[in-house]
Amino acid sequence: MPRSNLISRYGIIGEDLELKQNIEISIDAEGRISNLEFEDIKNDEISLKEENSNSLIIPGFINSHVHIADNFAKEGGYNRNLLDIVAPPNGLKHKLLRNTAKQVKLLSIKKGVEELLSNGITTFIDFREEGIKGINLMKEALEDNEIIYKIQGRYSNENEIEHIFKLADGLGLSSYSKVKPTHQQIIKSCKNRFNKLVACHDAENKRKPELFQKLIRDDIVDVIIHGTHYLEKDFRKIIKNKLTLVLCPRSNAYFGVGFPDIKAILKLRMKISIGTDNLMAISPNLFDEIRYLYFRAREMGLNNQSGLNAKELLKMITVNAARNFKLKESMGSISEGKLANFNIINLNDSNFFTQRLNRKKFFPLIIQRTKTENIKKTIIRGKVVHERKY
Repeated sequence: MPRSNLISRYGIIGEDLELKQNIEISIDAEGRISNLEFEDIKNDEISLKEENSNSLIIPGFINSHVHIADNFAKEGGYNRNLLDIVAPPNGLKHKLLRNTAKQVKLLSIKKGVEELLSNGITTFIDFREEGIKGINLMKEALEDNEIIYKIQGRYSNENEIEHIFKLADGLGLSSYSKVKPTHQQIIKSCKNRFNKLVACHDAENKRKPELFQKLIRDDIVDVIIHGTHYLEKDFRKIIKNKLTLVLCPRSNAYFGVGFPDIKAILKLRMKISIGTDNLMAISPNLFDEIRYLYFRAREMGLNNQSGLNAKELLKMITVNAARNFKLKESMGSISEGKLANFNIINLNDSNFFTQRLNRKKFFPLIIQRTKTENIKKTIIRGKVVHERKY
């Protein structure tokens, strides 16, 4: 027997994010979609004329890269150099994390998650500083929270590596330069034994070809964060070696470090995903993130023929993200058997008004016009975890 049912006028359904109508979803006791029914939209024109019945259900968003605990230090990096703020161990962020009371950091994480949920983010991947203590801090802060999170832990010495793998969901390296020869075999062994991912920042501030070649050759890293200064040949090596890539465009802009070669990324049809990075610098709004990516790409002369379209942008924060972090069996799309992680948007809100709306315009409308306040409900495992009453 289903635990609950959900009905929506419209929905973005399946791995290809297809627009359907008259959606009916049954959710089982484990919070998974047990039955999914919908109808094709036969006419090209989409009507939003019926008041109070134009809800849209879309997949819950996955934020592919976050540092949530620095939320208490908002704008500490404003107009300042990237390395002065985030480089371990003596960047401003790390000094603040060491010297800030535990209760402040716990509240920082909780308030950060409230903001994530309000923006429709149902899952986030956190790069957790402060080693074992940082992992335990996250778990304590969110022990009663419904949000789904994955911790990429960080070690300070080789004796911590195995313990980090046991406690966290994988490793989150600040730079591959931190991986010493004595660490490599330990990481490889733990990675295989625990079947967990290794993610790593690279080329955020500067391209370092020798370090990148070592990263590829050692075959330890699964996910690269940033790649802001990569060349097309670097992207080709990422594809060849079956790594995945996460971009953080607004963070790159905030710290003035550049913008990734989106033209090459689109040319190679890379299945990138998107993160919002440090909460101390960037608000965790994935609609803002993909809009900014779109605007910068258009500035470069890219268009639909380049592979830049609204549906592909939406995939970056749903199906691509799930794939990149090996979560696709449980999330990323509205599909039978997956977790019932959704957002419900009210298409009757004034900012969606348009005289004529067809299927071609629908995805651009959602991507370009949706504001945080349009997300009326955020649902995780079939449970409403955030709701707007207005």
